[in-house]
Amino acid sequence: MPTHPARADDPTLTALLDRFSQADACWFSSMRPDGRPHMAPIWHVVRAGHIFVVTRRRSVRSANIRACPAVSLALADTSNALIIEGDARPAPEHRAELQPQFLAKYHWDIAADLDYDDVIEVVPRKVIAWGSHGEGRWLLEVP
Repeated sequence: MPTHPARADDPTLTALLDRFSQADACWFSSMRPDGRPHMAPIWHVVRAGHIFVVTRRRSVRSANIRACPAVSLALADTSNALIIEGDARPAPEHRAELQPQFLAKYHWDIAADLDYDDVIEVVPRKVIAWGSHGEGRWLLEVP
């Protein structure tokens, strides 16, 4: 599988990130403190090249990213894979600015849903794809 430079004008990388942004949900994989993996689907939005999810602070996912920030996110289509690896962190400061995106995409008002009290930001580090989306690996620059 070829490794491509991550250029802002790369049409395949741009299309992959757009495809991920438009997907209904993704599989979010994180690692428990004892090393066991955890994977579950979740809704997401993309803002300024970063991926955001909203979950419960008491969730396994939330605890995991506080112990180990390395995560993988993937779309469900195994024949046309799109996987993003990155670093996750709690990002409560983005809640208000993300509210319109979650409302538009999912008809979900995260400002009014107090049960889902944890915003997580994922900074992508690598994009991996094969199948109809394109093929290759793109290593993204660390800001």
